Amino acid sequence: MTIAAVILAAGLSSRMGESKPLLRLGDRSLLAHCRAVFAACGLTEILVVVGHRGEATAAAAEALGLRWVVNGEYRRGMFSSIQCGVAALPGDIDAFFVLPVDIPLVRSATVETLLAAAGDPEAVLHPVFAGRRGHPPLIPAALIPSILAHDGAGGLKGLLGRHKGIEVKVWDEGILLDADTPDDLAALARRLARITIPTRPEAEALATMLLSEAGLAHGRLVGRAAVALAEALNTRGYELDLDLVHGAALLHDVAKGLPEHERRGAEMLSALGLEKIAAIVAVHNDAGSAAAADLAATARPVEKDIVWFADRLFRGPHRVAIELRYADKLAAVGNDAAARREILAGRNRALAVQALVERAAGDLETILAAAAGV
Repeated sequence: MTIAAVILAAGLSSRMGESKPLLRLGDRSLLAHCRAVFAACGLTEILVVVGHRGEATAAAAEALGLRWVVNGEYRRGMFSSIQCGVAALPGDIDAFFVLPVDIPLVRSATVETLLAAAGDPEAVLHPVFAGRRGHPPLIPAALIPSILAHDGAGGLKGLLGRHKGIEVKVWDEGILLDADTPDDLAALARRLARITIPTRPEAEALATMLLSEAGLAHGRLVGRAAVALAEALNTRGYELDLDLVHGAALLHDVAKGLPEHERRGAEMLSALGLEKIAAIVAVHNDAGSAAAADLAATARPVEKDIVWFADRLFRGPHRVAIELRYADKLAAVGNDAAARREILAGRNRALAVQALVERAAGDLETILAAAAGV
């Protein structure tokens, strides 16, 4: 399939007070962020519709290697820009995305998900997060005549609502996050700084998409326990990242059942742009853990230690004592000396983490009892 993208960058930006396409978000403009999400997925036909401050936006588009078209009627509203952009698309495309320039933090994983779901030449694909449709929709080229003929009533949403639509669940909250005001832009900047760590709703959505029912139940238990431990430590002066702990704990078994599932899980999460939690998932087994002596020497458990320890507290959906967990493991390997050394190292590390937590934040069972569902 040949897929294009239309970036809408012609509006007045009246509530922002400055031209949105040129605003900086991190080290890029909003326009550059929008280009990047499509370019990362291999799209080469990316068209920018310019209008207000058109010369400056067109120059920025050219600098990014993008084609642009001027909407001389941009004051009529966004639908006029959609019509302008659609009219300038090549005639041989199969479908196209539409993305307003002020929704710059859509993840490339979302675009890939929509591309993978494409196939019905008459259906509009709508990304959906937490039950809400967002951007960018993937619109079949068959709808171009209807878009060009539409009088604009109800905008694009009204027009698409009269055609076949398929909702595609995604885990990306960025499909809903726009920059209408300076406060919105500041919020996006904070989100961008933590983009490799999913928000808790994102982590939950991703887990429901990737984990089996049993894996999801286990991940939720480990997540609640890990967050409870991290919160208890944070009340004593630690600065553990709770979203990082939650996401890594919930998704630690994302590749369970595959050979070297820790490594495979980390690769899956890295491919989704979640490198921070991937680094923890990669070392959540006993073999990948730090030595108990090293941990005891620092006396400062970090996020990966908390996630690793919380996972040791459960066998599937059931709570298990540390000593019992490792006694069962030792019984299973018999006289295999190498296996016994690895198991004992894991047990020692678990006991070391427990001792550090209890010394800093109080009794383990009391901490866990306060966490709902653990």
